[in-house]
Amino acid sequence: MNNSILVTRPNHDFPTTYLYFWSELVIDEAKNKDITVLDLDGKKANKQKFVSYISRNNPRLIFLNGHGSKDSVAGYDNEVLLDEGNCGALLQEKIIYARSCEAGAKLGSFSIEKGAATFIGYNKDFWLIRSKERGTKPLTDPIAKLFLEPSNLVPITLIKGNSAQEAYQKSQDDMRRNFSYMISSKASQEERDAAFFLFSNYTCQVILGNKQAKI
Repeated sequence: MNNSILVTRPNHDFPTTYLYFWSELVIDEAKNKDITVLDLDGKKANKQKFVSYISRNNPRLIFLNGHGSKDSVAGYDNEVLLDEGNCGALLQEKIIYARSCEAGAKLGSFSIEKGAATFIGYNKDFWLIRSKERGTKPLTDPIAKLFLEPSNLVPITLIKGNSAQEAYQKSQDDMRRNFSYMISSKASQEERDAAFFLFSNYTCQVILGNKQAKI
């Protein structure tokens, strides 16, 4: 086991393209800390490369971006990368952060049972609301920022040497701050309209397994 991280970044539709660009900020942070990044970007986020990279490099942190379900997380073009059939062989003693819908409902606990150290994810839908005006510019989208900055704090906090519990808590705290702003008189109508969806992310984010695990 080493302190490298593996990141999946499919970009075949609007939601995954947003995650693709916002994950670059996590990758930059890892490189600043001299942590090796295994970047499965675009079409490289396929099952063959996913299994191969983990088997050969044994990364400590696996950061998944993509569509999900209660028992799987997908990569490029919705090809399933991780499910109950392969998580036992791939995730031994690893920290997993799945930025995807529902994977925390079933796949997370199954991964822990099969030997993963920690699983952070969402047991219901992970919502990402985009600005009507800047929907084609992910990194300058002020509405998406309210959702993706807090979620980025999970891997960034781990990269900085903190525990999984600290990473989870920082993300929770940031979502709570953003939600408080979004329901205030200072927020725009577009921000207020998105507040419910951020609150949903806040309530359905879960941490399972060893909360003191670090990379």
